[in-house]
Amino acid sequence: MVRDSLKWNFSDEKCCEIVHLTIIDLLNEKKNKTLPLNELVILMNSRTRLYKISNHKKYNSFSKYLKLKHGGFLNFVENYNIYGIIKTDKQISVKLYPNLVELVDIKNIEKRITKDSEWTIIDDDY
Repeated sequence: MVRDSLKWNFSDEKCCEIVHLTIIDLLNEKKNKTLPLNELVILMNSRTRLYKISNHKKYNSFSKYLKLKHGGFLNFVENYNIYGIIKTDKQISVKLYPNLVELVDIKNIEKRITKDSEWTIIDDDY
């Protein structure tokens, strides 16, 4: 369940645009367009530190925003087709699909219709 009691200085659309552009930039800097999730969160928070996203006195990061508004960083990334999630035994990584990024407008990016976990495999053998 996602709940949010903080007042944010930016609209949800503007925050999502900033997050998408930052994630895309960070992943584009890597040769294989892939970063471990924990490293991506740290880098995103350091890059977006200049934005004051809350009226409260203490610092609020975009990862906190994503946790409160979208259920977490991983949940946010899973909702968009331009990112892929690679789960191994030891870590979770995020991969950018640059060919899909070229096809979308970041300001009006569409969410996935379904997530991989929502698919049901039906056996044709009766």
